[in-house]
Amino acid sequence: MTDTAPSSIDLGIVGFGQVGQTIAAVLAATHSITVFDRDRARCETHPLVAEGRITVAASPSELADTVDLVVFCLPTPEASRVVAAEIAETNRPGLVILETSTVSPEDVFDLDARLSPRGVRVVDAAVIGGIHALSQGRAVFLVGAAKDDAGPIAPVLERLAAEVYHLGRLGGGMRAKLVANAVSHAVYVVLAEAAAVAAAQEIPMDVLYRLLARESGLTRPLTHRIGERLLRRDFDGGMSTANARKDSRLFLDAAQRLAVPVFATQAAHSVYEIAAREGMAGDDYAVIATLWEKWTGVRFSEEGGA
Repeated sequence: MTDTAPSSIDLGIVGFGQVGQTIAAVLAATHSITVFDRDRARCETHPLVAEGRITVAASPSELADTVDLVVFCLPTPEASRVVAAEIAETNRPGLVILETSTVSPEDVFDLDARLSPRGVRVVDAAVIGGIHALSQGRAVFLVGAAKDDAGPIAPVLERLAAEVYHLGRLGGGMRAKLVANAVSHAVYVVLAEAAAVAAAQEIPMDVLYRLLARESGLTRPLTHRIGERLLRRDFDGGMSTANARKDSRLFLDAAQRLAVPVFATQAAHSVYEIAAREGMAGDDYAVIATLWEKWTGVRFSEEGGA
């Protein structure tokens, strides 16, 4: 967003580490900003403070007394709870707390239970993309509120984010981030296993990288198997579950011969074994996701729907 007109929203930032400093740097041109950190020197030595562009509060309660929206950028759920307890002592009905720290949905509910009786609203807004994306206004925010109920949060996030997803209810942002992070972390284990098996067979890492970076490589399970097949309930043709099971077995056999441990891939292979026994051998292997529908009662999409 390029608009640099001053905002009427007075903004507070609690936690002035990398995330807090980055948010302040992006928003200082358009918002009146007050910051607080337990390490007061971290605030007072920052160039934005030295230039008089942002103000330093002596405590979270002092900060909450002077702003409309408080952004939490704290390292742990416990730190958020401590700050919330101090803010709860103020009399600021209508104040909004935006929790951007990575916490569990239950931690968000706990903040809400502490603050909502005081008329303070809590909204979670998980950040995807890292410090660099945030500094460029290209981060992604996952917000635990409906779009038409975002209030003063909306113009702040618009300046920080390339994309904002509204998950409708409190805790929704943190739920979505934890799922997305779990995928990244698990996929990295599979990649490490694959790289080890490749290296043990003298397959160059740059070749493996280029193979997986292709559209037909690492993103294919997402774009084709989920986007084009699972969501449309289209399991005809394609690579069969039987063939995927065969290839998986051949990879595991190779890893065993090479004495390379492959924990995640072995666990994934068990799903193909189950799917084959469930009569899915002839379907495109995107069908294996429907096992979770059977096991949990969830439904990924309607028959024939997009």
